[in-house]
Amino acid sequence: MAFEIVDGMTGTKHISSDDLAALNTATVGKADCVLEYGDDFALTMASANSATLGTGVGMVGGKRFWNQAATSLTIQSGTQGQKRNDLVVARYAKTSAGIESITPVVIKGTPSADAAADPEVTANDLKLWRIPLDGINAGAPVKLFDTVEPLASLGQTSYAVSSSNVCISVDECTACGGLVFMAGRINAYEAGWLSATLTGCPKAKYQAGVVFGRNSVWKAPAMSGTLGRDMDMIVQVTEAVSNNETWSVTYLMA
Repeated sequence: MAFEIVDGMTGTKHISSDDLAALNTATVGKADCVLEYGDDFALTMASANSATLGTGVGMVGGKRFWNQAATSLTIQSGTQGQKRNDLVVARYAKTSAGIESITPVVIKGTPSADAAADPEVTANDLKLWRIPLDGINAGAPVKLFDTVEPLASLGQTSYAVSSSNVCISVDECTACGGLVFMAGRINAYEAGWLSATLTGCPKAKYQAGVVFGRNSVWKAPAMSGTLGRDMDMIVQVTEAVSNNETWSVTYLMA
């Protein structure tokens, strides 16, 4: 059937896992991801041969799954004098009878005397963690995913942003739907140069693509910003400014 109601009664059993996978992907925006829940699949090393995967919710191919309790994983011993990367993935499988499952799998990497490389994954694997091994010792796990925030977090959120220079103040910083809008005033008469570091800004998704604007009486909208560390932004006005001008900046939030 090309056109089908899913959330409705038709008189026969008609809802398949593929139906739900399509709707899940359309709702979340990704088919393979980790959703914000529980421990977000936190991985801790109990020993060089044992790791514990925390609770969490994710999707592989749009099929949702969850880990309801901490799960132990076995890591094969490393090789003295060799480096190796193992990957922890959530793997989707489907039997010939149509039975589906998603389970945690540790993919063993290839030992190397030089830099270790990650082992290959399949299209049915959601990469969660990398476990680096140096000889028989296991290093700190490296997270390979970003969590998708829940719908409730997509509402409007206000941030308190401070400025290192009283000549450039911030009156408002609001994030909504992944877009950040920040506005403020210039509190000075200057013929040339103003600079300030804004602290407490939402982290930007891209260093490029930040759009600035000014209502300059001098017809000189020259204003630029440099994204620094997380939550920081350096703002510079390179031409004449007048007191009580307004300025704004818009960018995508990480």
